[in-house]
Parts: sequence; structure tokens; C-alpha cells
Amino acid sequence: MTKKIFTGPRVIGALVLVAGVLAVAFLLRTPPVTVELARIDRGPLTVTVDDLGRTRVIDLYTVSAPISGELDRSPLKVGNTVLANQTVVARIKPTLPGPLDARTQAQAQANVRALEAQSAAAQAGVAQAQAAATLAEQAYQRTEQLSAREFVAAATLDTARSERDRARAALAQARDSAESARHALEAARATLIVANPGAGGGRGTVTVRSPISGEVLRVPQESERVVTAGTPLLEIGDPARLEIVAELLSSDAVKVAPGAAALIDDWGGEQALRATVRLVEPFGFTKISALGVEEQRVNVLLDFAEPRQAWQRLGHGYRATVRIEVWRSADVLRVPIGALFRSGNRWAVFSVDEGGHARLTPVEIGRINDEFGELREGLPLDARVILHPSDKVADGVRVSSERNGR
Repeated sequence: MTKKIFTGPRVIGALVLVAGVLAVAFLLRTPPVTVELARIDRGPLTVTVDDLGRTRVIDLYTVSAPISGELDRSPLKVGNTVLANQTVVARIKPTLPGPLDARTQAQAQANVRALEAQSAAAQAGVAQAQAAATLAEQAYQRTEQLSAREFVAAATLDTARSERDRARAALAQARDSAESARHALEAARATLIVANPGAGGGRGTVTVRSPISGEVLRVPQESERVVTAGTPLLEIGDPARLEIVAELLSSDAVKVAPGAAALIDDWGGEQALRATVRLVEPFGFTKISALGVEEQRVNVLLDFAEPRQAWQRLGHGYRATVRIEVWRSADVLRVPIGALFRSGNRWAVFSVDEGGHARLTPVEIGRINDEFGELREGLPLDARVILHPSDKVADGVRVSSERNGR
């Protein structure tokens, strides 16, 4: 007996409905989000404090002008070698007197005439005092002879002696007054001295010699000019004795201890240079950042731990990046820094389960550097995490990656 296959309108409609539902489900199916994955691993972790630093010569000497005068053109150029107490670094001649205007000249001439009159009066006073002293001396001698013969009383002799002594004191005073008037007259006449262009400056040229042996690093006063006492003439130092100074934020400087290891990077060489912290200065200073923010900075001084040949191309005032080590561990559980983000008040990552779905996972993070964070709690070794998750990644979303993680 043969069974009939019903192909009526109901069966055909049901098949069409099922096919439509399957087509809509296929069209509405969400494709997995493509992500980059990494794995939780174990390894060393080093935390550093990074900032810009600059090199500088240890014991930099600034040679200044000892007197005011006309500075000759510098005989030295940057890079020249100098010897201590031998190499002449500058020559300074006293300046010529400046010109006088009509009023100042008239006043100076009147002052000279007045002092000439005073000097003449002082000389006359000397002559008068000299005559009085001579007369008093003669009177004393006569009285002394008479006293020896007992023709005059002893009191008369004492009076004559007193008159003689007063006359001598008056003569000495008159001579001192005349000498003072003469010097005052010379000083007044000096104000009338005019410049002589052919004289080549005042007498007594001062020669300045290098205080140390080294190289000339900077010549701020190269051309001939008039300088005042204390003007910096040039800077001298030994380029073979360099140190590095980094101006760290005070909050970072308190983490650094003398003896800490450091790396000098981005200095122009092919490899980073090793260095050691020598001193964290105990005095901070205020510095304005490029954004106009006041920052409290502290100088941290470092010495090179490499031989001179490794950094011989560096000079005074060169810039580099300083990375000072403040913490190190040889073996910790690490999570890539690119997988971390803040979720509320905690750190979190998107881990990937066995079914390929993203799972929002809170984690506890310890130390952090530019590459890894110390994973203390939240995920096991070899767990997969999503690097740099986009806004398409959410808890439960299917993900896929063409690259294998770490």
C-alpha cells in the first residue's frame, strides 16, 4: 500500500516560514569582534622614574673680569686647551676718562681755582707758623741760658718751653693742612683730564690667566668691549669629567636613593648608558612647566658607570633621557599594560574564556612600568587578555584574533 505525500498549501507555507526564520537569524547573527590577545606570564619587572636630564662638567669654572676696563678681543675659542696659571685668557686695560659737558667743566675749573687759593693760604699759614716756631725756639734758648745763671725763675723757663712746644705743634698742623690742600687740588685737576684716543687706554693692563687646566667651553665676551668688574669672560672645565643632572618632581625624587642604578637613553648613541645616582640634593626649587604650571623640582646627580670611551662624544649641556630604577623583581606575574583599564575604583581587564567570549575581570595590580603591571590577584598564569579593547568589546561579546597572544 503506497503512502501519499501531502503537498498541500499548509505544508508549503510551513516550509517557507521556517526558511524565512533561518534567513532572518542568519542576517541578524553578530560577527565576533576582532581583537589582539596577550597572555599572563612571569618575568622580571623594573620600575623607573623617567625624566629629561642634561650633562654638565664637574667643577665648572667661570672666569670673571677682576677690574672694570677695556677688554681686548679674546685670544681663545671654544674647544681650546688651557693650562693652569699659564694660559692668558683675557687682557683688560683701565678705561679712558669720559668727556665733560660745559657745565661740569666750568664747575670743575671753578673748584680747581678755589682749591688753588686754599693751597696758597695753607702755604702762607705754614710760613707764619714757621716764623712763630723760630721765634719761640730763640726765646726758649735765651731763657734757658739765663736760667742756668739763675737770672730768671724756673717758672719763666717752663713758660718759654711751653711756648716753643705749642709753636712746633702749630707748624706741624700748618704743614699737614698745606699737604691736604695740595692733594685736594691734584684731585680737582684730575677731573679736568680728557681722553686721549691715541693713548690706548689707561696704564696698568691686567692679564688674566686660567685658574685650571682644561678646555674652553664658552666665551660669552668674545669681542673687544668695555666690561665692569665681575663680568663673566669665559667658562673652563674638563670635558672628561661629566655628570648628569635630572630635575625630578619632588614626589619622584623621594623615591630615589643614592646608589640607585639608572639608564641614560636617547642621548644619540646606539645603546643606553649605565649610570649611578650620586646625590639627591636636599633643596628643592620651583620651576614653571611648558603649560605654565608651577612644579617643585629637585636636582638628582648621576655618574656614568661606563668607561669614558662609551660616552666620549657627549659634552657639557647635552640632553638625554634619565631612567632611574626605584624597584626591581626578578620574577613576578605580569599583565601587559595595554590590557589594563579602570573600572570604577579598581583595575580591570577583559579576559577571554574557552568559548571565545570576553569577560570583564577585576584584578589587583601592584607595581607598574611602561610595559607591564604586577598582577597580584584576579587571573592565573597563561590566561588570555585583550589588548587595547575598543568600545565594541563588552562582557559576553564573542571575540576572535588571528594572532596568538604571549
